[in-house]
Amino acid sequence: MIAVALVIAAQATSAFAPPLDQSLTMTTETVRSDRVNTRRFVARRTLRFTAAPDGYRVAVTLEETGAGEVETDPAGLLRAGFAGLKGRTIVLHLDRAGAVTGMDDAGATWRAVVDGMAALAPTGPDPATQQRAARVRAIVAALAAQPEVARQRMIASLVTPLIAPELVTEAATPAPPHAVRVPATSIYGKTELDGLRAVRARADGIEVSVSATGPIAVTTAEGTASAAITLETLRRIDPRTGLVVESRERVETLAPDGSLQSERITVTRLTR
Repeated sequence: MIAVALVIAAQATSAFAPPLDQSLTMTTETVRSDRVNTRRFVARRTLRFTAAPDGYRVAVTLEETGAGEVETDPAGLLRAGFAGLKGRTIVLHLDRAGAVTGMDDAGATWRAVVDGMAALAPTGPDPATQQRAARVRAIVAALAAQPEVARQRMIASLVTPLIAPELVTEAATPAPPHAVRVPATSIYGKTELDGLRAVRARADGIEVSVSATGPIAVTTAEGTASAAITLETLRRIDPRTGLVVESRERVETLAPDGSLQSERITVTRLTR
């Protein structure tokens, strides 16, 4: 283990070094289960890093968007709206540390995302459908009005979850697990959970895990009750490149009576 730590410490001095002129495939599979149904969605995109005078460029091509369902929260709707980019290649500019600094054809790319989100508004004469469509349109309008820096950040989320050179640097100085507070989303809404985060240097790379749990208020016919959410995440980082080669997230929601209400498992892999 000491030898592994020494190797990682040496690599931390140039923690972001993506493979150049090679096609990488990022595949994300999400399985959502509740008391009635199990649904599976797959998103796939191809990435290609090239050198630039001030850092790197990465070309991202969406092959499968895996929208799967309409979600009426901004983050979920944005992910679904990426369906408007299917088949397009988005070119992002990165600095030497992997931070996104710019994007080609930003206006056209953002219009495609907004159109993709707007297309998700359901149609139908019944009041429930019209109410849902109004919520979708309101969220789309709010996202469409975001300033340019926010738009770039949202588009950059196509690749930024894979770039984690800071974790290579962190792993170079071993430390014990520590307490964290992390956001979580479930069928009951959003909350923050108390948990534990650990960074470990292993023979096959760097491993970062978070385990958290906590209550969330639920309004039922009998009044307000407390459900429970459990979050488990695991990321594996290649210290040679600073890229996340695998990530896993499991969110489990228990109903107020303690029964399993829903489960969401998301696995992302980066392969050459």
